[in-house]
Amino acid sequence: MFTNDMREKNSECVYIEDLDDDTVQRMLLYMYTAALPDFKWDIACDLYAATDKYEILCLKNECSSFLKDNLSQDNACDLLILTDMHQDEDLKTAVQDYILIHRSIFNTNEWKRFMKMNG
Repeated sequence: MFTNDMREKNSECVYIEDLDDDTVQRMLLYMYTAALPDFKWDIACDLYAATDKYEILCLKNECSSFLKDNLSQDNACDLLILTDMHQDEDLKTAVQDYILIHRSIFNTNEWKRFMKMNG
């Protein structure tokens, strides 16, 4: 972008309008330091989506591992939607396996809402 005749070359700035400032900052911090401070579920979901879009595979793998390790009945439906949006069969299979093992999820309000919205 900075070497070709593009807007970014003249302005010396890259505008990333589809990500919030925190996600961009965390993405850059990871690329330069491999650090993920204060890593939480929502942050991992946002970073996962960003790293999929920008093909930062090492960070995407970190996010995917974190999401797998922190699956719960409260977030499994949301993660199933996220994995489907990003066509991640590996992570989607992990979520589906979790749901099959924890069948009580079918009785939760989250599952009922998920089925209503996606059924």
